[in-house]
Amino acid sequence: MSQNTKYALLACDVFKEELAVFGGDVPPWHRIEYLDMGLHDRPNNMRIEIQAAINRLDEDLEIDVILLAYGLCGNGLLGAQAIRCPLILPRAHDCISILLGGIAPHNAILKENPGTYFYSPGWVRGKRVPGPDREAHIRKIYGTRYPNDEEMVEDLVEADFDSFAHNSCAAYVDVTQNAEAEKYCKDCAQHLSWQFRRLPGDASMLQNLIKGNWDSNRYLTVPSGHSIAVNSQSELISKPS
Repeated sequence: MSQNTKYALLACDVFKEELAVFGGDVPPWHRIEYLDMGLHDRPNNMRIEIQAAINRLDEDLEIDVILLAYGLCGNGLLGAQAIRCPLILPRAHDCISILLGGIAPHNAILKENPGTYFYSPGWVRGKRVPGPDREAHIRKIYGTRYPNDEEMVEDLVEADFDSFAHNSCAAYVDVTQNAEAEKYCKDCAQHLSWQFRRLPGDASMLQNLIKGNWDSNRYLTVPSGHSIAVNSQSELISKPS
């Protein structure tokens, strides 16, 4: 990173533990913003919130470059752009790809066991992963959304449970040695009668993002006036807006 260039970091708060360990939550950032991991549940809202955050950072004339601690994330970043600052982000499907060191190891694990569901310290912190606390979390969300329709809430809770019917393995990905989160994942696996698997992860993709080592094979640079897109192979690209 250039000492004369001022950077902003926009990150999903699923990475709070990792960024704290790697020093990415302190200077050299001019600004850092976290967005709620719950936005992944609403891709359209996610696009709106990410673009709004980019706009806020782009309007700060003290900022020269905006880094995104995000992958494509269910197409939640499609169309994101900045008028003035370039954007830089990992070439990754999502946070799990980032924590595994890239798309290739992520795909290899899923090819070996398509029933794998990935856990990480951030997702465990949110208590949003399949396990003993998820039902209460989902019930609260839908109860707020449909306060006068208990039957609807129950149907949605059941549908959420059924969505994990094909899963059989709780894979814990950690680059921070978070023993408490690992134990929670083990408890979830036991609760669900799933296999537990510990994955060491690969911190390099997240570390290099915050250190400024932006190899073009692993990171996408989106010039000002361009937007984030995907090609026919679902690879991240930039295109003129």
